[in-house]
Amino acid sequence: MPPLWTPLIWLLVAGVLLIVELVQPSFDGLMFAVMGGLVVSVLTALLPLQVWIQIILFSLITLLGTLWLSRWSAQRNPRPGRRRLKDDTAEVLATIEPGGEGRVRWHGQSWAASSLDVETPLLAGDRVLVISREGTRLRVLPTPPTP
Repeated sequence: MPPLWTPLIWLLVAGVLLIVELVQPSFDGLMFAVMGGLVVSVLTALLPLQVWIQIILFSLITLLGTLWLSRWSAQRNPRPGRRRLKDDTAEVLATIEPGGEGRVRWHGQSWAASSLDVETPLLAGDRVLVISREGTRLRVLPTPPTP
């Protein structure tokens, strides 16, 4: 039978980490360390595990859980990058003078637009970036050149 203090130490580690997690709720990574401490505590109460195996098992549970949480979070909340750029682009229908007004096609509909660029004219067919919407008027800029 393993010594009684080993599972209690792991239980204490899990409890301290749980308290830290509850005090700092913005960091969810400690929850897997809490679960790792509880799993190692139960295993050391049932089996005579060497200390290095306990530490590796605790580290493995914490690391794999945190990596899983990171991947799950990234899939659930994708970066706005390309998708947002596609949603925020419009096509110029008629030439818009620098700082002037004209029409663009955005989400399949014709919109009144004001160019925020006071140097570059926007030619018909150009892609523009929709910066904001004020009622039925869009404020647009030319799209940055693609590398």
